[in-house]
Amino acid sequence: MTPCNAETGRASEEWGEFMPIHRKSISVALVLAAACSTTAFAGGFQRGTADTDILFEPGTMNTRVSLTYVDPQRGLTSINGQDGDFGDYTGDYLIPNYSVSFGNEVFGCAGTATESFAANADYSGAPGGALPSQVSSTQSTSTADRLDFATATSISQTQRLAFESQELGLTCRVSYQADSGRYSLLGGVFVEDFHFEGTSFGTITRGPQAGLRTRVEVESDGGYKAGFRIGAAYEIPEYALRIQAMYRSEVKHDDITGDGTVTFLNAPITPITVESALSEATSPQFVDIKAQTGIAPGWLLLGSFRWTDWSTNEVSVSSISNPNFGISSSSYAPYHWRDGYTAQIGVGHAFNDQISAAVAVGYDSGVSTGAETTYTDLYTLSGGVSFKANKMAELRFGGLVGYWTSGDQSTSQDSYYNATVGDDMVYGINASLRLTF
Repeated sequence: MTPCNAETGRASEEWGEFMPIHRKSISVALVLAAACSTTAFAGGFQRGTADTDILFEPGTMNTRVSLTYVDPQRGLTSINGQDGDFGDYTGDYLIPNYSVSFGNEVFGCAGTATESFAANADYSGAPGGALPSQVSSTQSTSTADRLDFATATSISQTQRLAFESQELGLTCRVSYQADSGRYSLLGGVFVEDFHFEGTSFGTITRGPQAGLRTRVEVESDGGYKAGFRIGAAYEIPEYALRIQAMYRSEVKHDDITGDGTVTFLNAPITPITVESALSEATSPQFVDIKAQTGIAPGWLLLGSFRWTDWSTNEVSVSSISNPNFGISSSSYAPYHWRDGYTAQIGVGHAFNDQISAAVAVGYDSGVSTGAETTYTDLYTLSGGVSFKANKMAELRFGGLVGYWTSGDQSTSQDSYYNATVGDDMVYGINASLRLTF
């Protein structure tokens, strides 16, 4: 027993000698490798995640501001059997993230703000400047009904879709220091809103107005809905070890309403104002697990895993109405996603007290099941560097390149048109500033 204890003591002394570097690496490596991680492109419409890691930063008060730019280059390679280069329909975007924390070793709270979920698709490059036609004179979510043109009184073609959700949250930490390490419980609440925009072309196919073509533009909003997050963490600071798990509840938006305009393209008719609505949208629940440990003086191994309940998203219907003019129309978007899994592993290294760096590889399982093509398997390589000028300020810069696998959708899988996508790329860069007081 004595030799073992002596060896353990010597190892602890060696780790303790390099502890300042390891402790600095904890936050640096996690944020740098994950700042442009697959989280920003994870299956479905995931964007930013609340920066609750700031609860573990040293200091009485910390504030961090970060901005991530993402350029997902995804385009359709065939539509209903027609091959071609139709351009990228996925637009580039920015993910802002803000956080501020107050506390000490025992208790702390953090206020956070980010864009939690969003999407932007523009199909202007498709044949005819929009997606293939679907029956719009129905509210049905049946693919057969959406393709029953023989009985349709109007049809539509989606040109552009966009939505976003902003999240504001408060998360707190309670910690207990024991001989075996530090144990923390985390929990908090957040609110999230929903904003939707859409543009489509319509054609009246029956009745006295048959042949009239329209352009429909709508904007709909859903109020703030509440959710919660809860988690736990375990740390051994002298080994730079931390294991953290966090659960975020789902949020259902079922009051998404607004207005829009119907413009007639081939007739001298004054544009008509309509009411707009979007069927229920769900920001899914997810579980996020992060782990890290020192593996040598100045070196850190880190990994993360996330499960997201994307299977709750089946279909979306955007509708417009104006009873005074007999307008009732809708556009249908099928998803039928499966649950998503995102994993990442990387290493971080502190070169000195001012400069640290990290690199990581990641995998995000595609959630598409054949009803749409966007979210296939994604493989990523990310990295970053940290510059710590003094005890109060730290700058971080990161980048990512991702490889998106090919995929297809078909009417046999509940899509209303057939299409394929090829192997595509994703690029991202990130910058953040942390101030400690």
